[in-house]
Amino acid sequence: MAEVIDLKGRKSKERRIAEGRDRRRAQAVASALSCGLCPRRCAHCGQAVEFVAAPPAEMPYPFCEVCQEEYQAFRRLEKGGEPEAFWHTPQWAGTWRNWLAYMQANQEFRGSPAFLKLMEEHLD
Repeated sequence: MAEVIDLKGRKSKERRIAEGRDRRRAQAVASALSCGLCPRRCAHCGQAVEFVAAPPAEMPYPFCEVCQEEYQAFRRLEKGGEPEAFWHTPQWAGTWRNWLAYMQANQEFRGSPAFLKLMEEHLD
């Protein structure tokens, strides 16, 4: 028993470590969701977008030219059109439906009081 263990100091250090971890997690969530709809990046693939003209009004998100064409092909297929490429399969359409649902869920969370509080507390 030559050495006394400082329990208050240990608990304080553990608390600081946990607070730092929580802060980093909150900042990561806030950053990912607040930057997720940058108008200069394609919402689907993340490439930089250079608009020569304004995107069509029916586009729910900013898309690069290729993703915009794919989204429009998906919408035509959903309305009963024919597949335009060999990869326009039910699974391909499912990825678009799931991605759109994911984006909608993100949008709903961005409008929630919890997200607003997160932004106030963790983004300086």
